[in-house]
Amino acid sequence: MNKKYLSTMILTANFATFLRFYLNNNFVISIIGSFLYGFFVSRTISKSKREILLIGFCSCFTSFSGFINVLYQFIIQGCYLKLFFYLNVIVILNLIIMYIGFQLSRKIT
Repeated sequence: MNKKYLSTMILTANFATFLRFYLNNNFVISIIGSFLYGFFVSRTISKSKREILLIGFCSCFTSFSGFINVLYQFIIQGCYLKLFFYLNVIVILNLIIMYIGFQLSRKIT
């Protein structure tokens, strides 16, 4: 692994983390991240750029721990119906949004 690649990965991850902190809304972040993931997956780009965008940016931006934290808050508040609804809606909606990003990217190419 070269220094330029590693530096770019770290800067991309830091930028994604900053955006996540700035937006501070798990639902919006999840939707944007799913769209971008679908968009980047369908692009024909080099392996290193793909890793930087998907691993460096998307994984730090969407952060599974943020999603789990929202679900945990529902559990400790005893809002089990809200937990079930949020869990199902967010997973299904994110899959649909990722597919839309994928299709949009293919139409642009």
